[in-house]
Amino acid sequence: MVGTGAVYAVGISGCKRPAEVTLVSAAKRNFGTPLYKVAHALIRDGGALPRVSKKVNCDYVVVGTGISGLTAALSLQAEGKHVVVVESENRAGGTAVSANLAGSKVPLGSVYFVDKTPEIEMLLSVGKIKPTVCPDDAYDFGTGELIRDLWSDETLNNAIADSSDRDGMYRFRDYVKGLGDSLPLYPLPETLNSELAKFDIQAESWVKKFDSRTLLTILNAYSRSSMGGLLQRTNVYCLLNFYSSEFGEGTTANRYTFPGGTSALVDAVTPSLHDMRYGQLAVRVANSASGAYVDCVGADGTLTRYEAKKVIFAGGKFQVSRLIENLPTAQKLACSKLEYAPYMTIHIVSDHPLVQNNVYDTWNLTSEFETDVVNPRSVFGSTLDKHVASLFIPMDQFMRVQLQSEELFARRAGEIVDRFINTRTPDQQASVREVYCWGWGHGMIIPTPGSHSGIAQDASRQFENIVFANTDCDASPSIESAAQRGGLAAIQALST
Repeated sequence: MVGTGAVYAVGISGCKRPAEVTLVSAAKRNFGTPLYKVAHALIRDGGALPRVSKKVNCDYVVVGTGISGLTAALSLQAEGKHVVVVESENRAGGTAVSANLAGSKVPLGSVYFVDKTPEIEMLLSVGKIKPTVCPDDAYDFGTGELIRDLWSDETLNNAIADSSDRDGMYRFRDYVKGLGDSLPLYPLPETLNSELAKFDIQAESWVKKFDSRTLLTILNAYSRSSMGGLLQRTNVYCLLNFYSSEFGEGTTANRYTFPGGTSALVDAVTPSLHDMRYGQLAVRVANSASGAYVDCVGADGTLTRYEAKKVIFAGGKFQVSRLIENLPTAQKLACSKLEYAPYMTIHIVSDHPLVQNNVYDTWNLTSEFETDVVNPRSVFGSTLDKHVASLFIPMDQFMRVQLQSEELFARRAGEIVDRFINTRTPDQQASVREVYCWGWGHGMIIPTPGSHSGIAQDASRQFENIVFANTDCDASPSIESAAQRGGLAAIQALST
C-alpha cells in the first residue's frame, strides 16, 4: 500500500504466501481520504483568505453534494430555480463514493438503504435507475460456521446454547417488533414528547437490561458500524429505528443497493443538475442585505463569491462555527456538541473468495478491528471480475489523526490486513492481488445520548437566509435521513 504522494510500501509481513507472490508490484496510489488539507489550512487553522476575484448570481446555492445536497438541489431545480451546487471534492456523493477495483466499482462508504421514502423515490425517478435487494447477512461467532437468518425462532434455538442468553435475545426481538406505531422515527420532531424522549438515553445500559451477552456483542458491532460508536456512545432512539429493519417480513426487511453501491445513484442523478461546481471549497457562508452568499476557494487558489436568495448548507455542522459569521451563540454551542466518527474501509481484491459468495454482509463478532465484511460481488448485476472483501473499521475519535498521516494510515491498515488475511487458508492468502483503503475523518454523525432532545434541533435552525440539511439535522447517519433532510430544506428555502 503506497501513500498519496509518497514512494514507500508497507509490507504485510504476517502473511504466509509463496515467495513469488507480492502484494505490491509497482508504486501506485492505493488509498485515500476526502480532500482536507486546504480545508484545514483555511477553515480549521484560520488561514488568510484571498480577495474575491469573481461573483456568480443565482437563485439558490447548495453547499455539498451528498445525498442531502443533491436532493435539495434537484427539488429546487424542479421548481424552475437557478441552483448552483458547490462541492470541495472533484466528485459528488459525500459518503456515497466508490473506487474502480476488480474491473468495476466497489463502494467505499455507504452501501444500502432500507426505506423507499418519497425523496428516495424522486432520486430513483430522476436517475432512471432501479435498486436491487441485498442478499442476506450472516454472523460469524468464531465457531467456523456462519449463522444466517439469526433472528428466526429455529436459528436462535440452534445457535444460542445458553437458555438465559437466548431468552434475552427473544425478548429484545419481540420488544422491537411489538413497538408498532411507537417506533422512534425520523425526521426528528422539533421537540420529543415524553414517550420519545425516554429513548434518547445511552443504549448500552438499556440493552444490558435484556441480560444477553450475545445480544450485547451483536448490537455493539452493529452500533459501531452503522451509528459510529459503541452502545455506550449511542442512543436507544437511533438503535431501535435502525435495527427494526432486521425484523420485517419474516425476520429481515429488504435492504436496497446497486452494483457499485449507493454511488451508482449519485452518478445517475448528477447529470440532471444544470450547474455543478467541483473543486470549490466553501470557506465563508454569510447573510447579506439581499439574501446570502458563499465564498469558495478553487483549486487555483482564487476566491469566487456565489450570491443568492438563500443558501442551503448540506455539509457537516462541525464546520459551521468557523464558516458562518455571527451565528447565534446557542446554535454554535449545539453544533459543538454534535459528534462525528472517523473510520476506514479496507477492500481486499483476490482471485479466491475470502468471504462466503452468497452472503452480503458478514458480522465478525470476534474481531477487534472490523465489525463486518461486505461482499460487493454478491449484489445482483455486479460485474466485478475478481472477489472483494470490504472491511468496515470504525475508529475512536482520538484516532482521527491517523487518517491525516499517510504513514500512520498505511501502518494501521497493514496491521488490520495482516490480521484478517492470516485467518484465511494458504490458497486464499496467495490469491490476494490488491488492497485499497479509504479513510473518513468526519464521515458519520453519531447519535449520542441526549443529541435528539434539542441539540440536533438547535444546531439545525434556519439562520436568516441560511438553511441547513444533512443527516446531522437528525443526528442519524442514514441515506433516508439525508434525502429527507434535503427535501425539507428545499421546502423551507422556498417558503421563507
